[in-house]
Amino acid sequence: MENTNYFPYYDNAGKIKTINLFGKELAVKNYICSEDGIYYRRKPKETVLQLSVCLTSRCMASCPFCSAGNTNEEKKIDLKKLERVLTEIKKEVRILCVSFTGGEPFDDIKLLDEAVSVVFGVFGFDMQVSVKTNGIRLMDMHKIKYLPQIDTIHISRHHYDDAVNDRLFGIHMPGTEELREIIHSVEYRDIFVINCLLLKNAVSTPAEAHKMLDYAIYLGVPKISFITCMPVNKFAAEQRIRFDDVIREDDSSLLFTRGYHDFDVCRCKDGIYVSDKGDIVEFYGRTTEPQACSYCRGLVYGADNRLRNGFQGQVIYE
Repeated sequence: MENTNYFPYYDNAGKIKTINLFGKELAVKNYICSEDGIYYRRKPKETVLQLSVCLTSRCMASCPFCSAGNTNEEKKIDLKKLERVLTEIKKEVRILCVSFTGGEPFDDIKLLDEAVSVVFGVFGFDMQVSVKTNGIRLMDMHKIKYLPQIDTIHISRHHYDDAVNDRLFGIHMPGTEELREIIHSVEYRDIFVINCLLLKNAVSTPAEAHKMLDYAIYLGVPKISFITCMPVNKFAAEQRIRFDDVIREDDSSLLFTRGYHDFDVCRCKDGIYVSDKGDIVEFYGRTTEPQACSYCRGLVYGADNRLRNGFQGQVIYE
């Protein structure tokens, strides 16, 4: 193809570019994912990345598939340092979105509230902000000053049966009715997405996926994500299920709207599910392969107040 905005998947030279961030040379992703898996589009001249902020290292759950695991460590971000780092990043990189994760962000609602305010203060209210939570203290969301300006709250829920879900988290989680009440406590329920990890001992078949889709409709959320578990440990590797083995294109109740390839790193699909009763919910599926990339796909500000290339990558600033 003659258009220089496109390059074929075998042209590795088109994948990356190098920027300077905090005095360090950093190779970054420089393409937009491909719909056909063959030709990719180059990003615009400015560098565009995503940023995750690990608010705290502490989490009350003990999920066997989680790389963080159960920890009572009290590591938390320094808000003043976070503000300085974000201000410097803004000079070199356009941040597409900021995602608060952990640990469990709702473990310290005051810190989460203040951190959200810092992000909007640095980047403005056009910034997309999301929060990933296990849902245990989700009702505290009403204490966040800028809750209406948050784009998405991702709620981890890996089974429609409360007892099975509790077993997966290793702790008593909000039950279905409690979770439904929390979700219905705000008028703008489009803020919520259910995140469901696909596991052999949980949701692992098209029939089970249908139950989760119906469950999402009952909760009142507009969207549910089915995520292939990363093999971060033995349990996760043994339980790993690919989303396209569960969310199948030959399923007449599913309408696939779009999908993307990210070379051999990641594949995803979006669509709409129509229940037997005619109710509708959006769905998203993603499989990310475990191999490490040689370039930065996203920045991570950790609870240890270090900025990294990814969650386990090079320390860029400390």
